[in-house]
Amino acid sequence: RTRPQSSSAESCSSPAMERTHQIIGATVVAYLIYPLFMPLQARSLDNVKEWGLKGPGKDLPIPCMGVYAFAGLNPAVTVDMSYAYDYDPKTKSFWLDFSPEALTVAAEATGRTFESTKYKATSPTPGMLPGWYTVKQFAMLRYRVKFTFESDKVAKITSCIGGCWSPLSWAYNNALGETLEKRGNGVWARENYVSLDNRTRWSGYELLPILLPGGKVNRLGLNYAKGKLAASGSSLKGAVLKK
Repeated sequence: RTRPQSSSAESCSSPAMERTHQIIGATVVAYLIYPLFMPLQARSLDNVKEWGLKGPGKDLPIPCMGVYAFAGLNPAVTVDMSYAYDYDPKTKSFWLDFSPEALTVAAEATGRTFESTKYKATSPTPGMLPGWYTVKQFAMLRYRVKFTFESDKVAKITSCIGGCWSPLSWAYNNALGETLEKRGNGVWARENYVSLDNRTRWSGYELLPILLPGGKVNRLGLNYAKGKLAASGSSLKGAVLKK
């Protein structure tokens, strides 16, 4: 007598298959949340030359290379463009992750910390989340931006949240138009527009130069970052530096 074959449903529910599903599920969850457990390291603005412009993209020929202070975005303090990657010389584009490697934050401060100071936000900012958690949340969401330079003074920005294929990224990029525009004295402005067609501005913030290629320190930008950090009563933190 022929033994009946097991159904596909029975084979899929075998202990080995269930164990495989558990391992895959645990791996996916670990990948998604591991940024929350990344250690952060204290930084000092006084020795910005020791940790700034040390990223793998430090030699890329991008117009905005440097370390900049955020003016209008909190509780972020600095961004280091040397962590740019995937530069395409044909389209003059590159990517930057909003991660603890590229950003430093006022670790214990929240967005609301700055509201009664001259450093208050001019762009949407997490109001109740401390800086150390905000930068890890950016990393967990895989928040990254693509800069495509139309000229040496203007770049179009595409934002990816939870993957460039995600519905959230699609909705965000279709709802807003974003650019990076060069101002005077080495300042760059990130502008958020309701529409790029008629340039209806919604919000934005500025990037003030602190450290530029060649090791030149801009004292105005550095003093702004120091003042912002002092106003927050917080410590400055970023990713643990590789030796």
